[in-house]
Amino acid sequence: MKKIVVLIVLIALVTGLYAGGTQETGKKTVVFWNGYTGPDRPVLEELVEQYNAAHTDIEIKMEIMPWDTLFQKLMPAMIAGNAPDLIAMSVGRYAEYAQAGKLASLDDLIKSSKTLDVSKLVPGMIAAGNFEGKQYAMPMAFAALVMYYNKTLFKEAGLDPEKAPATLAELQDAWKKLIKKDSSGNVVQYAQAIGVKSTVPMVPVFMWMYGADYLKDGKSIINSAEAVTAMKMLADAFKMGVSPVGLTGQEADNLFAAGKAAIEFNGPWAINGFRGAGIDLGIAEVPAGPKGRMTWGGDSVLCITEGSKVKEAAWNFIEYWNSLETQRHWALNVGFPPTRTDMADDAQLKAGNPDIVHFLNSAPYSVLFMAEEPKAGRIDAEVLVPLYEAVTRGTLGAEAALKEADAKLTALLAE
Repeated sequence: MKKIVVLIVLIALVTGLYAGGTQETGKKTVVFWNGYTGPDRPVLEELVEQYNAAHTDIEIKMEIMPWDTLFQKLMPAMIAGNAPDLIAMSVGRYAEYAQAGKLASLDDLIKSSKTLDVSKLVPGMIAAGNFEGKQYAMPMAFAALVMYYNKTLFKEAGLDPEKAPATLAELQDAWKKLIKKDSSGNVVQYAQAIGVKSTVPMVPVFMWMYGADYLKDGKSIINSAEAVTAMKMLADAFKMGVSPVGLTGQEADNLFAAGKAAIEFNGPWAINGFRGAGIDLGIAEVPAGPKGRMTWGGDSVLCITEGSKVKEAAWNFIEYWNSLETQRHWALNVGFPPTRTDMADDAQLKAGNPDIVHFLNSAPYSVLFMAEEPKAGRIDAEVLVPLYEAVTRGTLGAEAALKEADAKLTALLAE
């Protein structure tokens, strides 16, 4: 029996049946899981092939699957000890795995790196990848919300189609001119499509304009004077008819694409769809509020599993991925901005994709919303969506709605 067990183990070692970190004639194999099944997949595959061709000592073995399949498989694989070495995941998901002790701290690898200067990466992505004082995640793909606007509707409203609102005050003035109503007083053209649920964070952008926020040091700070001011402004805007109430992100997109709303905050993934719908598309940075300019940033990160036997090899790929050359190729061929903030003046990027400058300019002030909070999904569904719905529908005043949200948030965080 002992001989049989030994033979099975030897066969497994030789054939590489043990997941992650296998040794093949001196070559380190890094098993890499990700969910890039869309049009960005060929670009990712091309870059991985280039990496493998340039490295005789490391091979990236990539396994691509739908995101929901990845997350269904990931924790069981981690518990069973056959997890991948490297994982790409939404920046909003990594914290639950870090909290469970399943991800490796990258701090020592960052300190010893000779090729990657973390200070040149998007600050919000780095900050969001830090959980309880340790860095567990590094950027893979970055996106930010900018302001899309319909130049045709701007012209019809007497607004300069080449000069987008740069401040909240200018945006509010534009709203008044962009709303159109029929003879019965019903809105037939909205000023801005604002999603309040099942969407990237649109409402938080308005909160940040006033200096309001949601969490600090793991505690609720949502019921602040700044938040009250922001919510009152939105309540008045919705009452005026700036946006329909209760929109999902997809419904907001559809409204803008149909030419029924003049403005929407959205990310780089929306450009081709809007232009394909025939919109004469203007793009600008989100307006600055009384407390400055901030926008949502996010997308996906790279993490190394705690049980990986090839952490340094996996880190080498992370260095490659965030290099100037790789990020330039990614940005030009996928359309997403690079993960680096030192490429705003990159001549090749500007020539190859003129739209990208708005996202590059947004990178330094982008905020990743609750990325390091393991309960972020529940907070959004159980606290924030009811808050936004109550305020924008007028069922509760801003003060009462925020007081209620604060109590819910505090209780949820204490669980």
